[in-house]
Amino acid sequence: MNRGSKGDPKAYRFDVRLAGEPVRPQVSVVCTPAGVHFEDRQIPLASVFWVSRRAGLILVFARQETVAFFGESGDLEDFARNVERGSDVAGRRSLLRPLAADVVVCTAGTEITGRIGDAPLEGLYLAVFTRRGLHLFAEEHEYTLRWPTEHAAEAADAADARGDGRPVLELAKGDASFEIRYLFQEEIRAVLEVAGTVPAPPDTDDALEMFDKGEVARPVRARLPDFSVGADTLQQVCEAAVDRVRIDPSIGESFDRRYFERHFRTLGEMALGPLMLRRSAALEADSVVGAVQAMDAEQMRQDAIAAFRGVAEELVRVYAAEVQAIVRTRRLDRDKGEKALSAAGEPALRETTSKYIDALNPAFDATLARQQLLLQQLHARDLAPPEAEEASVEEAIRAWKDEVTKLDRAYVSAAAAALVEIGALWSDRMIPGLRALAALRARRLSKRGRWAILAIVAFFVAAALAWLARDLI
Repeated sequence: MNRGSKGDPKAYRFDVRLAGEPVRPQVSVVCTPAGVHFEDRQIPLASVFWVSRRAGLILVFARQETVAFFGESGDLEDFARNVERGSDVAGRRSLLRPLAADVVVCTAGTEITGRIGDAPLEGLYLAVFTRRGLHLFAEEHEYTLRWPTEHAAEAADAADARGDGRPVLELAKGDASFEIRYLFQEEIRAVLEVAGTVPAPPDTDDALEMFDKGEVARPVRARLPDFSVGADTLQQVCEAAVDRVRIDPSIGESFDRRYFERHFRTLGEMALGPLMLRRSAALEADSVVGAVQAMDAEQMRQDAIAAFRGVAEELVRVYAAEVQAIVRTRRLDRDKGEKALSAAGEPALRETTSKYIDALNPAFDATLARQQLLLQQLHARDLAPPEAEEASVEEAIRAWKDEVTKLDRAYVSAAAAALVEIGALWSDRMIPGLRALAALRARRLSKRGRWAILAIVAFFVAAALAWLARDLI
């Protein structure tokens, strides 16, 4: 369990929406072994049968309540793991077992708006899309829509009308028509491929299987793609950054190319560290599930944010140390050092890397979506009969590997661009600042101070003369 500084369960701050109710902003949410607590409500963890990760929110499905939590991705992921540890695993398996003979396309927490006949169908639902149809679950409710549909499309204008920028899937058949939110783009595309098709006839063999495939089959394995990140990549990134620096030896003999090679080596290891560590763990994994867990896109996003912030902090620390060294050796006033830091734009230095993390978000989002789809396929595969085909699993693995490859390359490119920009900052702002600081004259005493010293010296001279005169008398 995630605990606060005094050992108490951590209190998260989320916008909370219960099914059928408006959003409650910035609610304190606590997860304990007993359940999820917020305001005057408690959701027992033993009643939770599904936790769905979406972009910017977590949906928790329990037997009596369904709740959506909106917040920062790092807190949401931490919260989701705490909830899953105490959730009803048997209930989750029993929910999907009737669908095990079908091929699950994807499973997602969604918001539904629409109608079935004259009855409204609205709220938060767990949506299970299979090759044969759509199955919706929420609390005690269950609905099924069989393929093919009469209408299936992504409605971009619906997302704009809502103002949240999220894609919307429209489905209609007969007297049923509704919109589905919170799906990833990849999930929408996968659903559109099957929604308009006539499914193959079901298997007529009604023999009872004693085991699920996950109980008798070996874990799925797959060869991971070649990663672009590595020791050679790190060396190339650092050399490109060093080459961007216009070094000025007049500041100091130790302030040479080797200085910057060490400096950028440290920054490069910090920036690329999360990707390199997860790459190593993924390559050592003995199954696809282990590799996916090692390359978890959301955790890597949080690691990358912390790493790039650490790069900015290290840059500021190094520059501040150089400024302080010049102030000491030149015996300059402290305020001159503070002015040098201010002229370099210390806040701007700290924010230098933030834009590169922002640029990586689409790659993280796409990998997270493919990761969720793959895990859903693997889970459905474990519940399927032993003889069930694995074509959909293999397809999901290939799609996930493609996104991991794109993320790997995007990450390396972002880290390289960030270090090259830091090299430019040294050339254009920081080294000129150090040079100007080193050219300043050492601090001099004020006029009043000099008069005070002269007065003290004159006093002691007069005292010495008086003492000598006394001895002569």
